[in-house]
Amino acid sequence: MINEQEKTTRTKFNFLKKYYDETWDEAAHTLHVGLFKKETDSLPTAYKQATEHLLSNVETIAPISKNSNVLDVGCGTGKTLIELCAKFDCSGVGVDLSDEQIKDAKIYLQKFPKLRVKFVRASASELGEVFAEDEMFSHVISQDAIMLVADKQALYENVHRLLAPGGVFAIADFLAQKAQSELTTTEHDLVYKMVNWNEGFSFKMYQQILQTVGLNVVKGEQRDQDMIWTYAKLAKKMKAHENKTDGTYTDLKNRYEGIVSEVENGKMGWGFFFAQKPAKKTALIAGTKTKSIGRYVAVALHKLGYEIWLYSRSAKKIDKAGWHERACDITSEKSITRLLGEVKSLDLVLMFADAEGGHGTIEELNKEGIENCFGAKLVGSVLLTKAIVQKFKSRQTPIQMIWGAGSAKDKPKDLIMYGLVNSGLASFVNELNRHYSSIVEAFYLPFTVISPSTLGDAYIKKVGPQLQKLAKHPSMIVDTVMGVIGKQIMQGGGNDRDR
Repeated sequence: MINEQEKTTRTKFNFLKKYYDETWDEAAHTLHVGLFKKETDSLPTAYKQATEHLLSNVETIAPISKNSNVLDVGCGTGKTLIELCAKFDCSGVGVDLSDEQIKDAKIYLQKFPKLRVKFVRASASELGEVFAEDEMFSHVISQDAIMLVADKQALYENVHRLLAPGGVFAIADFLAQKAQSELTTTEHDLVYKMVNWNEGFSFKMYQQILQTVGLNVVKGEQRDQDMIWTYAKLAKKMKAHENKTDGTYTDLKNRYEGIVSEVENGKMGWGFFFAQKPAKKTALIAGTKTKSIGRYVAVALHKLGYEIWLYSRSAKKIDKAGWHERACDITSEKSITRLLGEVKSLDLVLMFADAEGGHGTIEELNKEGIENCFGAKLVGSVLLTKAIVQKFKSRQTPIQMIWGAGSAKDKPKDLIMYGLVNSGLASFVNELNRHYSSIVEAFYLPFTVISPSTLGDAYIKKVGPQLQKLAKHPSMIVDTVMGVIGKQIMQGGGNDRDR
């Protein structure tokens, strides 16, 4: 429900639209500040350059494609959104408080019957009532409209909710470099009262608020001179429209001249802000069986918002929201390449898969069992790490890679192979941290028998029920992984972590 303040804003802009159409941008009915490459640029050229600047920065951060869905907050007559969606063949929604602006937008949209665009007359303070679905927009743009929004906190929080991970919020807006209390009555009436601008933020505060709701500010630009030239040119234009019967033209001229003065005196400003919603973190995890440790940890991470890629040799292809399962043999480079070809980003790798054929005394071991044990534990580890290092070598932050296995210390006679393999893994982890620390942070986490778990339960059945007393619940591994993610556990491999 629109509050009283926004009802007033809506009424004022419905009334002023006639005057803006006649005097601001007669051809395109644009209503935002222009960006000037030189002072002699015309206003229509400057308006176009401001939009191009906004969108070119968006493209640099997260390119718009035919799969994009764009929200324009304070869309006005809808020209920017319609032309953007026509260019990229994407979908979009425009929201504006003014009935008259939305009416014009819908009329202009009729020229593009195939476009996937719609316009909604609504308050930007109440996007939560307009859009119930989370993460439905890839981009949110706004040009000189947020200054008029009554509940800015609600707007920013809803933009964060509505943006898909990695999505961009691109803003051009007025800045209040001085508090309203520091303005004279005349200044306040000209700058705030005439268009019902209720609240403004300084350049620094604007960035802080975006960060507070969970967005990363990629870029901010303060461009006060553009605002001065825009309003100086508008004020000059208004003189030709002044008359004795309609004082609104004079009121607007005075307002424009007042804004020029306020900007020149450092009390107002104009700027661009480009913020991005952090992408979901991605985890690649070994183990797809119902009771596997990998699946248990994957479920816990998925609840935290991680994108999950779970793999095993026998996995069936599954794709759900934030959850994928794939067949992969990590002793095969071709198989690894196919898997990583689908994984676009990576933050965490968990290696919990056990080796096949590694149990038995030296007298019981055979060549196939030994090869399986080394293949699954060592060969697979090296080949997967090689592929990860090659694909993600340009990452700014290292990928956390965790190997969970038994202790590298003394073993029972029937696990003699595990002493050899685990020692090799621990050594490999340490060498990764010595030579590849800019790409990966490697961890070797020794665990005892885990139950319930596929292999842990099988080993307990083989050895006897007395082993059950020593077994730990898989939640212990989840707690340890969380310690790694939270930087509470030091990277490295080895015996000093034995439990």
